[in-house]
Amino acid sequence: GGGRVVAHACLMKPDLVRMHLRHTAISPSGGALGEGAAGEEVYRLAAHPLVEHALSGGQATLLTYGQTGSGKTYTIEQVFSLASPLLAARARHGARGSAAPLRVSAVEVLGRRCVDLLSGSPCQPLAAAEGGIELKGATLRQVWSGAQLEELLAAASAARATQATGANATSSRSHMVLSIDVPPPPAADGSSPPRGPPPPPGATEAVRFGGGGRPLAAGRLTLVDCAGSEWAADSAAHCRERQREGAEINTSLHALKNCVRAFAERARSGRAARMPFRDALLTRLLADSFGDSCQLAVLGCVSPASAATEHSLSTLRTVMELAGGGEEAQSWTSHVRRVGEARPPPGGAWFGCSC
Repeated sequence: GGGRVVAHACLMKPDLVRMHLRHTAISPSGGALGEGAAGEEVYRLAAHPLVEHALSGGQATLLTYGQTGSGKTYTIEQVFSLASPLLAARARHGARGSAAPLRVSAVEVLGRRCVDLLSGSPCQPLAAAEGGIELKGATLRQVWSGAQLEELLAAASAARATQATGANATSSRSHMVLSIDVPPPPAADGSSPPRGPPPPPGATEAVRFGGGGRPLAAGRLTLVDCAGSEWAADSAAHCRERQREGAEINTSLHALKNCVRAFAERARSGRAARMPFRDALLTRLLADSFGDSCQLAVLGCVSPASAATEHSLSTLRTVMELAGGGEEAQSWTSHVRRVGEARPPPGGAWFGCSC
């Protein structure tokens, strides 16, 4: 943990002549990392505790949130690459040294539609008999090594829907949900924990979210690469199809933020809170992630570009609101010198920059 983010916004005063710099400092509860931080630092701070929780048989979810083009997909790929060796080691050894594969699924959510990224086929969400959602048409791959895990991620990322926008030439137009079911850990007495009945010979395992679709005592690590949030100004020059996609992205992100906000409030107060996960397909798939025993982390990605300052501030405030804790945002102002002015305004000081 530790660290803070300081954003500098160059703004025009009401007279539309003078300018000033508004500085905003935000200290997230989980810590902050600069643009030069290595992938190992991001993994250690944000993801390693979640991986350990999944390996111990728990449910853990990491969400990346931020403006389009802020590095969310790159970050999730780095996290996945560093987590793969630990996950693969469990597949090789399992409980009491018995080999058991990881079970991996990768789907993308486009508004109310869902597509399997490993086969390219559309998925139909159906209510499962034991509760939760079963994705008809989705595939569940068995994986035994870190190399196989990274191959699956590369294939899923390549199949993901992207389009050129005003902010990003390869903007993701969908949310990617990567789910990894981890074999059960060894029991306290060294015996193998129960795994439930095996599937019949030749049967294909269904992809299920919520309702106990995992084997008994198995853990699950879910990585969610959210599509970038967009403002109306970002899509003003887009075609109707891009604008529709942007509206669907924002609708599902709004539902996701409501669920994370309720999750954080329940964790802080200890009181039951309504979880509105039925408001969007994305949150229905992530219903397990908002359970009492789940560990959930939100990784906010911001751009260091001056043109993205307002987007970055919005992302930081959203993450602070969702996660709770941390220090309140602090703001102060510096005056910008006008050409021909010899001294600073009364009670002020010049700030050495040009806008």
